[in-house]
Parts: sequence; structure tokens; C-alpha cells
Amino acid sequence: MGHMTRLQAAAGDIDAYVAPARPSPGRPVLLLHAWWGLNDVIRDVADRLAGDDFTVLAPDLFNGIVLSTIEEATAHQQKIEADDVNEDRLHAKVAAAFDHLLAFPEVMGDQAAVVAFSFGAWYGARLADRREEVAAVVLYYGGIGGSELPRPAYLGHFAEVDPYEDDAASRVQLAQDRRGSAAYIYPGTHHWFAESDRPEYNEEASELAYRRTVDFLRSNLS
Repeated sequence: MGHMTRLQAAAGDIDAYVAPARPSPGRPVLLLHAWWGLNDVIRDVADRLAGDDFTVLAPDLFNGIVLSTIEEATAHQQKIEADDVNEDRLHAKVAAAFDHLLAFPEVMGDQAAVVAFSFGAWYGARLADRREEVAAVVLYYGGIGGSELPRPAYLGHFAEVDPYEDDAASRVQLAQDRRGSAAYIYPGTHHWFAESDRPEYNEEASELAYRRTVDFLRSNLS
């Protein structure tokens, strides 16, 4: 099981959930939460990845706020997007969390991966474009806008029915055209299909996406 810790950063101190690999050290993974905040689902993902030989850091980008309804999450995201300072601060927190992850004694190697869900995908993709130490990016449901892909090797998990993402097919094609990358559309699924506390949860698709994620991370992290 992981634990909460507090990280000091110029952008403001960050609470984060840390799940060291079992056994330690492990290959480093930065885990970014969806617009619900750092909830039990994300902690469970971190713990599961730790059991598969990764050391995971999941920063709390919302300072303790955890949301449970679409209406609450939408309002909270609109508040963030209305102020460029808020968005810049989140980018800075993600970068600071990444630096802390690479410095942990529980990690091995000098490159890391980013696994990001929905809201977190935007920040994860931007980090990957800016930092050479990011060797792989896994994005659940998309969330990066347009048909662009992040710079390093990329794995995308997309829902078949998703009002929040309208260009999954083009990104699947882009991934297929890029060596080392892959993307999948999961039949019969909806946004949040991989989050066990949501009504959209699809266990079969979620398990397949997780297995693909682990295989992808092992292939791209030395």
C-alpha cells in the first residue's frame, strides 16, 4: 500500500500519493488524476502498478478537493480554465512532482512514464513535450485536444461512445503510424470506463487496458 506525502515546490507545496514498487526500486511512473481529483480509484491504480514493479507518484492537483458528480467537476474545471494563472500553476505542480519522482531513492533509471486520466491527460502530454526524461505516455480517454500526440512513445485508450472526445479514430491512426506507439478504441465503452467507481465502468475493457498499459510501460522503461 502507498502513502500520502508532502512535496516542497516553488509552485507551492504538493500533497501526493506515493506507491513504491514491490520490491523496490521500480521504474518511475507519474500518475495524473481525472477531474474528480485524487480519489480512491487513482490510489488503487497506483497500488496496482506498484505491485507490477513500478514506483508511482500521484500528485493531488486539486489541493484535497474530491468531486463526485459531473456537475461539480464541470464547474471546478471551468473555474480553473477561467484563470490562466491556475492552469500555469497546475503545469508547474506537475513538473515539480515529476522532478520529485525522478529523485526518489525507490526508482531505477533516469527516464519515467506518465499515465494520465482524462483531465490529467492535457497536463501529462504537455509535460512529455517539454521533458526529455519522459520516455512513454499513457492517456486514458484522450483529453489532449485536436489530433496531436505527445512527443515520446504513446499509448491511448479511447471509449467508443464519448461526447468529450470526437477524434479518437484519427489519433488511433496517428499512433499506428508512429513506431512504438499504439492506440485502441474499446467497443461498447463510455468515457470513464476504466474507473471502478463510475457507472460507466466496464470491467473487461478496463482490465484489457491495464494489461496493455503494463506491457507498454515495461517495453519503454529500461
